[in-house]
Amino acid sequence: MEKVDEFLEYIKVSVLDKSIVDTSLILSDRDGFVLGKIIDKSSSADNVIDNSLISTFSSATDQASKLHAGNNKSIVSFFDDRIIVHINVSNVILSIITDTESNVGLILGSQDDLIRSLTNLSNSIQSDNQDM
Repeated sequence: MEKVDEFLEYIKVSVLDKSIVDTSLILSDRDGFVLGKIIDKSSSADNVIDNSLISTFSSATDQASKLHAGNNKSIVSFFDDRIIVHINVSNVILSIITDTESNVGLILGSQDDLIRSLTNLSNSIQSDNQDM
């Protein structure tokens, strides 16, 4: 779990642009089990995100991938009071919850770096699970 928290802190500080404020990060598996999270103090993300929302994303991304346009990597959801970006890599999902004033283009512009980092973390998690 410590490895996941370090990863999320790295994502928040290094990969996401400093101008994206009020951002919470939740890392989970495809079934919605939360592996780690960093909730911004001014955010109500902890109350909004639950396991069903994350696991629903998993189903939605599988369906979107059937549109014959390649594998779906991310889905952006716009709500009245927040934006949620889900990024899917292998067996992990990174949910980025931010306010409506955030620049989604900056988040999606960081997607390749996020995917590269998520791939390394996903491989590490799979390796840890096999060692058990």
